[in-house]
Amino acid sequence: MEKKKGNVYLVGAGCGGADLITVKGLALLRRCDVVLYDSLAAKELLDQVPPACEKINVGKRYAGKAMPQEEINRLLVEKANEGKDVVRLKGGDPYVFGRGGEEMLVLQEEGIPCEEIPGITSAIAAPASAGIPVTHRQCSRMVTILTASSISGQGKQESLTPVDYKALAALQGTLVVLMGMHHLRDLAGRLIDAGKNGDTPAAVIMDGATDRQRSVRATLATLADAVEKAGLKPPAVIVIGEVAALCLTGTFMPGPPGNTMHESSRAEWPSRLWKRSFHSSGETQGSLSGLRIAVTGTEGFSSRLAEKLEKQGAQVIDCSFLRAVPTRESLPELKGYSWLCFTSPNGVDHFFHKMREEKRDLRTLMGMRMAVIGPGTKSRLADYGFYADLMPLVYDADHLGMELAESTEKTDNILLCRAKKGSPSLPGRLEQAGISYTDFPLYELEADREKRREAVTNAMEADYLLFGSASGVDTFWEGLLEEKAELPAHVRLACIGEQCAGKLREVQKRNSLSGDILVAEEFTTEGLIRCVADRANGHQCSGSEA
Repeated sequence: MEKKKGNVYLVGAGCGGADLITVKGLALLRRCDVVLYDSLAAKELLDQVPPACEKINVGKRYAGKAMPQEEINRLLVEKANEGKDVVRLKGGDPYVFGRGGEEMLVLQEEGIPCEEIPGITSAIAAPASAGIPVTHRQCSRMVTILTASSISGQGKQESLTPVDYKALAALQGTLVVLMGMHHLRDLAGRLIDAGKNGDTPAAVIMDGATDRQRSVRATLATLADAVEKAGLKPPAVIVIGEVAALCLTGTFMPGPPGNTMHESSRAEWPSRLWKRSFHSSGETQGSLSGLRIAVTGTEGFSSRLAEKLEKQGAQVIDCSFLRAVPTRESLPELKGYSWLCFTSPNGVDHFFHKMREEKRDLRTLMGMRMAVIGPGTKSRLADYGFYADLMPLVYDADHLGMELAESTEKTDNILLCRAKKGSPSLPGRLEQAGISYTDFPLYELEADREKRREAVTNAMEADYLLFGSASGVDTFWEGLLEEKAELPAHVRLACIGEQCAGKLREVQKRNSLSGDILVAEEFTTEGLIRCVADRANGHQCSGSEA
């Protein structure tokens, strides 16, 4: 009997923040078996997939390494033929320069059920988030969207898209350009040479619809210089046309007398009205404002920490490269255990996923007491309707082991639900106390080599590099050695706990490195952020040491 094929969903993630995905797209993410995602899709969305979901990074930025489109097509077909439900997650809308049409045709040819779920394209959302409507009844009744980057005939070199610039310059309304930052000066020059007025209002919006958003306004002739001076980088959207002079963000921007917008008066608007920098109204000014902070670890840990850092005004650099992969082992028979012990939110997620996958009744947990390593794990356990009976005052494996040893009887039996290579401190303390336990490996941490390569490169630009685990330290330094790279002296290192810091000191000693290590006094993400903020604001972090 032929195996039933899975379904493929081409889901638009929307532009910028994770909250701009559609309700339908989010629902599909939450039940998919495989997700193939682009670099422009908000990383927080990956936290929404089931714990056992296979995550495949296929995206890229301009001129960066990426999975060839033919390989992406092959993977979509392969995973669907395995009977899996697959989400192809794309930034913006799949059919707006997202190659979704190409993927849909391949899937149709293979007879695989497929559906496109629209997303909010950056061509509209990024300008809107900067107060620029791409159409306006009084100054723009049409919008043209152009991708400025195209592949040469040899299929190797990306260059400015070869179009009829004379025809483009003659168009009325708004021109929105995607993937054009690397060709901005050339693009503006060609439009002006083709007859476009150099005084035409223009704008660039970087990281649109996110807390990192920055924008500049200028004329078409001066836009490239203004962008260079402001230090704007991709991803960004370019807007050319009269609407770029508007700023509809709830802050009044005066126009000519009477606030009318007739053709004769628009040309007389002073350049000060739109030749200026603009920051998103959602940007947070906090204790970390202006700092570039790189966050390592699993995608789940990194995204939770990144969200808190951004609320303090930091510019977060995603350096996550670890993935939690569920083990194939079935849960042991739960009868006979008096305690369940969790050492991470990942462990909680994987435990309850296995319970559901193996059709284990939650009533089998009746009467068990539960121990957690810290507040994050406690909170995740509560999400499943269970409340911790024990949590140590110091949130690490050693203190969890000591607390368990003191709170249990010799007749108790403890099931440790954690990563395959967890800290030996926890079972060591139980052995010393003569407490019976089973160390069950729910998942193991694997390094995504491509993402680690990107993380090593990205970390070079950071002011602070944050670690959440000893395994994260080990695998990051393996990546440095592979790339034959060294961290610049200005990058400060910070850890969530002493065990992690101990691993960093070991790495420093092994590689004859120096430099202080900041250690959070409270071993939580909040404690780590406070530690970095104290140092950044000139105070001595109480957990730091030279």
